[in-house]
Amino acid sequence: MTVAALALDNCAQRYTAVKDTTLRVAPGEFVSVVGPTGCGKSTLLNVGAGLLAPSSGAVSVFGEPLKGINRRAGYPVPGRRADAVALRHRQRHGRSRVSRRAAR
Repeated sequence: MTVAALALDNCAQRYTAVKDTTLRVAPGEFVSVVGPTGCGKSTLLNVGAGLLAPSSGAVSVFGEPLKGINRRAGYPVPGRRADAVALRHRQRHGRSRVSRRAAR
């Protein structure tokens, strides 16, 4: 069995938005967390990033307990939306790889 790149086990935060949450992210996997305002997206990601300690449960990175900042995580640049980055890429390089594959 592959060790998860990030594992949150029965994590909770004192905020009711995140309670007994379990999440596994495989190595190399890109994950987006979506939901309505106030549902706990930022809290969950902050716990996984090591910016916020869970009130209960455990966080591990590649099987090791997370202590402090998760230096292996990628963080978005404030003010840069993913669709804007994708649009600039398409403008510079033409169609995306997905579009090229679909065109074959």
